[in-house]
This record gives sequence, C-alpha cells and structure tokens, in this order.
Amino acid sequence: MLKPLLMLLLFLGPFSVWGQGVLETESIRQRLFDRIANRGSSGAVNPNILEGTLGRVTDSESVWVRIDDRREFRKWTYKLSKSSLSLPRQEVRVWLEYVSPDRSISQGKEYNDWFRKKAAYELGKAFYNRGVQVEYEYSDVTYRLTGMVWSGKESLNLWLVKNGWSFYLLGEEPPPEHGDFLAAEKEAQRAGLGLWKPELQKQ
Repeated sequence: MLKPLLMLLLFLGPFSVWGQGVLETESIRQRLFDRIANRGSSGAVNPNILEGTLGRVTDSESVWVRIDDRREFRKWTYKLSKSSLSLPRQEVRVWLEYVSPDRSISQGKEYNDWFRKKAAYELGKAFYNRGVQVEYEYSDVTYRLTGMVWSGKESLNLWLVKNGWSFYLLGEEPPPEHGDFLAAEKEAQRAGLGLWKPELQKQ
C-alpha cells in the first residue's frame, strides 16, 4: 500500500511544480502584455532614473549626458553614441520633454536659426558640467530618451520656459510639474524674456 502511494506522489510532484510554473509564466506574460499595452504608439516604457553629468548641448531640443557605467546603458550608447563606444565614459542624448525652442518660434528663418542656437548656447552655459538626474522614458521604436532633466532642484526644462526660450508644450497628460510650467511661463511673460519680448508680440 505504501509503495503505490509513494509512486503516486512521485508522479504528481513534477506536475504540481509544472502547474506552478505555468501559473508563474502566465503571470509574467500578462505583465509583459500590460507593459506593451501601456506603451502606446511611441514604444515608450515607464519612467526611470538616469544620473550623470551634463556634457554637450548641440541643439535646442536635447542635451548630452555623460555616464560612467556604460554596462547598464550599452543598448542606448550603441544607438545614440556609436563614435565613443571604446571610451570608458559614455554619453546618451536626452530629448527634453514639454519644451521645444524650435517649435516655439516663428519669426522668419534667420531669426529662428539665431533663436535656436542662442537657446542651446544659454542652456549649455548655465548647466555645463553640472551633475544631473534624468527622469526618462525610453522608446525602442525611435531609440530616444525623453524626459525631465534636473540639476539639483532646478529643472532644465522649466529653466527654458522661465527664461523665455520655449513655450510650455503640454503633452497628452499634464506632468506632475504642470503648475510649475504654467508659473514659469507667466514669469517669463511678465519679464518680457525671449519669446515674450514686446517687439515679438506686436508682430
């Protein structure tokens, strides 16, 4: 009697473990499907944190952040910084969210070009070589990092709006900093900075 019972337990044991494995796998699959569903058309995943040092500012729409640990971000450095793969220190390009000097100005090609270059220059002058923290989303469709960039308690995104280099461009949903963006835009408007210069408003 004992022997058949033992054989039955041995027989059911693997199926019991297998059953648990199926349930666990199904749970993982469901989480993956949920993540894919939440990505939307841009292919972005949930926000994460990246820390580094602000390096180059080559245009008004993005900044380059130097990172020391290239292992964690190898997939991005390969796509975003191919020329420096052999260096111990890597750079990743971060596209600034909720702002765009390029899309904010419409005063003719010559002035627009000057304005974009000036916005990038001033941003780089204010934050170059400072430690930054990036709250980002990564798109595996466009291979872009987009997000909010902070230096201490100061946001580079908000800085552009506060100094009149960009309007606040609201996305599909208001960010946690929605009130701060509105306040920054009003401050720039009151001071007549950048986009809010009186001579630009008269045109």
